Amino acid sequence: MGIRRAYIISLIVSMTSCNWFDPFDIPIVEDDFKSVSYFLPLDNDSSVCFLSRFIDVFDQTSSEAFDYCAKVHSSENEIVSCGNMSADTSSVWVETGGFSGIHPGDTIYLEIESTEFDVISSYTIAPESALINSYSMTSRSYYNGSKYFDELVLELLDPSVKSEAYMLQLISHVDTIGAPSPAIRSMKSDDPNMIRRSFGDKLLDNALFFDDSFWQGGSYTFHFRSRSMVDEGVPYHFTLLVHSISYDMYKFFYDLEASDMTGYFNGGSFAVHSNIDGGHGCFGAMNSTQVLLFP
Repeated sequence: MGIRRAYIISLIVSMTSCNWFDPFDIPIVEDDFKSVSYFLPLDNDSSVCFLSRFIDVFDQTSSEAFDYCAKVHSSENEIVSCGNMSADTSSVWVETGGFSGIHPGDTIYLEIESTEFDVISSYTIAPESALINSYSMTSRSYYNGSKYFDELVLELLDPSVKSEAYMLQLISHVDTIGAPSPAIRSMKSDDPNMIRRSFGDKLLDNALFFDDSFWQGGSYTFHFRSRSMVDEGVPYHFTLLVHSISYDMYKFFYDLEASDMTGYFNGGSFAVHSNIDGGHGCFGAMNSTQVLLFP
C-alpha cells in the first residue's frame, strides 16, 4: 500500500468513525444510558467503534471501569475486538482487514457484550457502490467578493430502485517539495438537496451528504465548491471521496442536522434516528470510491 493511499484510508477512518453522542448532552432520564456510533468502511484494514455511557458525577460507582467486546459478523466473517471502558467514552479498533466477501445487500451484524450490561446489538445493509458518470474541477472560478473557490461537478447514476444515500469528502494535496500533509477540506453547495454535515461544529464541518429521493431520469449532477487555499500557480489536486452509505447512516445524519445543535433534540426528546437495540446511536456501513481532480 502506498503512503498516499494509506494516509487517505486513515483520514477516512478518522473522519467517518466520529463519536457523535456525549451522553451528558442528551437530556434522557435513564439509569444506564449507552450510545454507539460505528460506521464500518468496507474494504479497509481497520475501523473504530465508539461506546459512550452516562456517568453520574455524584456516584463514584457509575464510573468504575469494565471490559467489553465488539463483535462484527456476517454470514462468512466474524471479528471480535475488546476494550476497556474507564470513563464516559471509549473506543475500540476493529481489525476488518480480513472482513472480506461482503456484497451490496448483505447484512452485517454488530454485538457489544460485557458482564456489566445486556447485549447491545444492531445490523446494517452493505450499500451499493457509487456509479460515477462524470466529474470535473475548475480552479478559482468562483469569487464571493473576498475569497476564491474551486468549483467541482459530479454526476452520479442511480444504481438500483432501492433507496440509496451518499456522502462526499474532499482531500487537498499540494504537489510541491516540502508541501504540508494532505488535509480534508470543507465544502459548500447551493443545491438544497445537498446537506452540509455540521453537527459537532468545525470538527465535522467537512462533508456533504444526500439521498437519491429527488433524482429524475436515473442520474443527478451535483455542483459544490471549496475555498482555494493555495496561491495561484502552485500545483495541487484533490482526492474526492464518494461514499455510498447505508440508509441508517443517512437518516441518522439527517436528524442530527435537523436538531438545534446543542444535543437537545426537538424540545428535549430523543428524536434522532437510531438502529441500536439496547442503546442509542447508529451502526452503518460505507462503500468508498476515490476520484482524482486536477485543475
